Amino acid sequence: MLQPFLFLPVQTINNIKYRVGVVLCMALIFACNKQNNTTSNEGKVIAKVNNELLYSSDIENILRNLPQKDSSAYTKAYITKWADNEVFYQQALNYLTDDELNIDKELEAYKKELITFKFQSKLINDKLDTLVTNDQIEAYYYANSQSFLLKNNIVKVLYVKTPNNIPNIEKLKKLCYSTNAKDAEQLKIMCVQFANNYYMNDNTWLMFDDLKKEINQLKEVPDYSLQNGKIFEFTDETSYYFLKIIDIKSKNTLSPINFEKNNIKNMLINQRKQQLISTIKKDFFDKAKTNKELEIYN
Repeated sequence: MLQPFLFLPVQTINNIKYRVGVVLCMALIFACNKQNNTTSNEGKVIAKVNNELLYSSDIENILRNLPQKDSSAYTKAYITKWADNEVFYQQALNYLTDDELNIDKELEAYKKELITFKFQSKLINDKLDTLVTNDQIEAYYYANSQSFLLKNNIVKVLYVKTPNNIPNIEKLKKLCYSTNAKDAEQLKIMCVQFANNYYMNDNTWLMFDDLKKEINQLKEVPDYSLQNGKIFEFTDETSYYFLKIIDIKSKNTLSPINFEKNNIKNMLINQRKQQLISTIKKDFFDKAKTNKELEIYN
């Protein structure tokens, strides 16, 4: 239930990988086409699109790792996919202009982007200080408190869900209501034995919307009725639910620091990544100028 020589965001990185993959695949197709036209010992021809041939040897290595009963179906599917891709590719050769078919410059540009990204990642792994202290987290939290207003209600709870026909269910209900520490231990024992789900960590904040996913009846409970100490009991055809609100922080109020701790840690580390790469970039740039490796002409 319960980054940069420029610092490249995840979406940009994925775009780079996708574009490089596309271009590399196209380059591979060119290479394979050339090879197919000159190879004579590839085994039996099993499919043909104009002058392009698919040989039995192209799929033999794959078939070795498949059960015999699956090989026929896989071979048929592989041939169909190869033919579909090859027909489409040959249509592209006829449709695109010579300039559009020339991918050398594009491939080189994407190659540089990918190598730059890999270098950046290695520098970060080798040099980044990822130790974030509690004092640093607190300083960031209080200096940026307006950035930590809650967008949803969060709660600390005691939550138990059990089948509604377990033995001694009345005892379990009584233990749920109790505030005695020994009873809490007894409740945990019963939950381990019988509960479908339970949550007894009163030091951790949970999203109230996540509890609504667990207990459908909570969707009908208005926010204004939520308060410390509030108890809800529900039953349906199969289950009994007990929920006690131990503490609540309402949306649009300041989020507790321990709820934001991991977010702040990630923010601080991301800031360090940007600063690290920026500093290294500047150092490389200055050295290149000093060593006359870099010259900028007016």
